[in-house]
Amino acid sequence: MELKHTFITKSHGLTELFTDKVNTLNKFMKSLEKQSLIDPLRYNTQDYLGDGFEFFIELLLHLHPVDNRLGVYNYQPVPSSKDKGIDGIGVNIKMEPCAVQIKYRSNTTYILTANVDHLSNFISESMNRQIIYDFENTKNYRHFIFTTAKGLHHYTESEMYEKHVKCFGYKELRSLVDNNLPFWNKVREIVKNL
Repeated sequence: MELKHTFITKSHGLTELFTDKVNTLNKFMKSLEKQSLIDPLRYNTQDYLGDGFEFFIELLLHLHPVDNRLGVYNYQPVPSSKDKGIDGIGVNIKMEPCAVQIKYRSNTTYILTANVDHLSNFISESMNRQIIYDFENTKNYRHFIFTTAKGLHHYTESEMYEKHVKCFGYKELRSLVDNNLPFWNKVREIVKNL
């Protein structure tokens, strides 16, 4: 497994971020938020939170390489210099190209919208990369959003994206990682060896 997110070299300390007390999404978020305040002049707090969560999702996808609950395989983060709305790319369950957007929100009851949260950039950049909806099958997702927010606003999800975007919100992510000790232990092993 080769992790590529720049957070690996820019973070204030990966082993401190994933201490043995971190075994839920909420504890990870608290640890990330605490670290984000260490040196905001060197690493902007919001950028730190976003990058740290993007790294977490890269770990999640690499540690679930064939999990159809997630549906993203061969995930690769997009370098920040080329990030125009897509945080990563991969392939979906039909081995078609797919795009990933990752949004960190401290407020886990927040609802993402296309305009306020710049999700329109996600869809337009996907189209530039020729990753388009499967209009015949709304369950064949090619666009994925991972967020610590509650999820997508119903209008954004149903009307704007016509249910073609799969969103993993706070509750869905918790069901995958909370108290999943093999997952957290493997994360700790990985970051210790980076």
